[in-house]
Parts: sequence; C-alpha cells; structure tokens
Amino acid sequence: MVFITAAGDTAAKQRIAAAMQAADVTRVIDTSILGIFDEVPGAFGKWNARMVGVSRIRQVAEATRVFENEAFDYTILRLTWLYNQAGTTAYLLTQRGEPFVGTQVTRQAVAQLIVDIVTAPDERFVQKSLGVSEPNTDWDKPSFY
Repeated sequence: MVFITAAGDTAAKQRIAAAMQAADVTRVIDTSILGIFDEVPGAFGKWNARMVGVSRIRQVAEATRVFENEAFDYTILRLTWLYNQAGTTAYLLTQRGEPFVGTQVTRQAVAQLIVDIVTAPDERFVQKSLGVSEPNTDWDKPSFY
C-alpha cells in the first residue's frame, strides 16, 4: 500500500503510479482537497474557492485523476480544513457526487480514518473518493478563521 500527500503535483503522482505498477502494487490512499468536483455548496464553497484559489483547485483536481482508474485500488481523501485538537477523532464521510458537508476536521480524525481504511476487513473504502470532515461543522467557514 502507498500513502500519498502530494495533492497538486501531477508529475510526482505519475512517477509514483509508474513505480507502483512496476512493483505490482495497486493499493493507494491519496490525499486531496475539497472542491475538486465543485461539490462544496453555499457560502462555505465560495469561501473555500476564494481562500484556496480556483486555479489551485483545478491543479489538484488534475493530479487526483492519476489514481482514479481501474489500474489502482484507490481511496481518495478529499480533506476539508485541518486543525489539531487532541482526542477529537470523529469524522464524517461524503461520497463523490454528494454535496460536501462540514468545514473542518482534526488531523487526529484523519489519522483515525487512515487506520480504519488500512485495517478494514472488506473493500468498503476501495475505488472511493471520500469527502472528509468533522460532524456538525456545516458552517460558512472553519471555526478557526
């Protein structure tokens, strides 16, 4: 299994994909950002696009497509705005095609999700692009802004 955090670097992801294929490794968890499918509605969607920049969102969307195909057993994690809060490990998942819900998530919750993905006894996370946020944070912007 390969874990990638090169959100907007298409060339790096292409090199990683080639190395994975050469080594006959198909399982990959790739981190990305919210908004790459224009899935963030309302005031938060507008705020996020302004903060990240539309061109950056497009760049990350292009890079994300490297692994979103049948050659890989991928899990794409479209992360919302990250913060630290020890002990806060709850996360909420939205599927590709659904509106993104939530404005923030702790790094600790993302770590818990990664553990859950790696240890899942089934394929529930495979061939998925998941929006990742914290429950009950459906606001106009993250609480720390």
